[in-house]
Amino acid sequence: MYVHPATKEVSVDRVAGSQEIWPIDPKGERRIWRVNPIGARREIAAGEISAIEKAGRLEIVKKTRMPRGKKPKTLWNSSKYSATTHGTKLLIDVVGRQRFNYPKSVYLVADCLRYWCDKEDQVLDYFAGSGTTAHAVINLNREDGGGRRFVLVEMGDYFDTVLLPRLKKVTFTPEWKDAKPKRLATTEEAAYSPRIVKVVRLESYEDALNNLEIRRTEEQQLLLGASEAQGPDGLREQYILRYLLDVETRGSQSLLNVEAFTDPTAYKLKVKRPGSDESRAINVDLLETFNWLIGLTVRHIAAPRAFRTAFERDSEKRLRLKGRLRQEADGPYWFRTVTGTTPDARRTLVIWRKLSGEPERDNLVLDEWFTKQGYSARDGKFDLIYVNGGNNLENLKTPDDRWKVRLIEEDFHRLMFDTEGI
Repeated sequence: MYVHPATKEVSVDRVAGSQEIWPIDPKGERRIWRVNPIGARREIAAGEISAIEKAGRLEIVKKTRMPRGKKPKTLWNSSKYSATTHGTKLLIDVVGRQRFNYPKSVYLVADCLRYWCDKEDQVLDYFAGSGTTAHAVINLNREDGGGRRFVLVEMGDYFDTVLLPRLKKVTFTPEWKDAKPKRLATTEEAAYSPRIVKVVRLESYEDALNNLEIRRTEEQQLLLGASEAQGPDGLREQYILRYLLDVETRGSQSLLNVEAFTDPTAYKLKVKRPGSDESRAINVDLLETFNWLIGLTVRHIAAPRAFRTAFERDSEKRLRLKGRLRQEADGPYWFRTVTGTTPDARRTLVIWRKLSGEPERDNLVLDEWFTKQGYSARDGKFDLIYVNGGNNLENLKTPDDRWKVRLIEEDFHRLMFDTEGI
């Protein structure tokens, strides 16, 4: 803005004798104007923006457009919207000390959600910060008996130090002081608290590199360790970007070890710890990951069941069960199923099992278990059946059956690494 010191005329264009004016905040720092040049010209012409001299300094005044006879009001001036009291202080009361800068007031977010969100809606916050949105959703559900759900996305290290501890605590009870609960949740508050909070962690770039299994000679390793190979444009950088990923790890089962699918409960990856360069081996939920990969709308996940049996050979040396398949908690033959619908509306059964390393026995037990479940007699129930490990389930089909059997490992690998069309 430009103001003529004598006439007090305001303009967005510099004219002879005018003085440049910028808004100054309470700290004495120069800020920016709220209106753009086009809007400013219009409002200056209408007399809505003018200059006054006050205490020896020029000030820009913007008149508020209001209907005649109606007093203007501020919607967000309540003390409950204070970010200091109901943002920073509230968070310190919950987690114990200040671990996050400038959290919003939980009441501010709650009132925004109250206006825009119905009682059974899902709320997505893809910059979740300290978790104020989830906290507000929990408070609203307790207040009006709603069934709102939240989805949060956050990549900061404070996910583990602030956001997740905060959600666990406010789920337990709404009132905290010095990181300790002031009281137990009432029965009604507990009824409208989250029952389950699922945490899904995405593999990072560093995790991908840490889990590569490479084939490299001793001479290659010595060459990469030479000082000439270091630096952002050196041999080592070009090697990682071009040769390692394209050649040394090709066909090595590096990022997806399908051999480890023999025990779905024991698959591990080295994962970088938040805020550290240290990696640790953690279990990967293959069931959940595969459901996401095939886009399965899950209807039911069965509890795992284990079985034991004996074997014998008949007169023609064919393997068969000796007796029946008995369910036992520590049995060596373990099954778990997931049922649901794929995006193309195919009814799907996913069978996970632990393999013993003896395919003939594993497949005989699978056939017996599959038949006992009645799957082979209920052709209309499923269109697609997934199973890990080689099998002969197709042999159980009758000529009129329509279900198809697919290997989990093959589709898992294809969906993880096939980038055609992306």
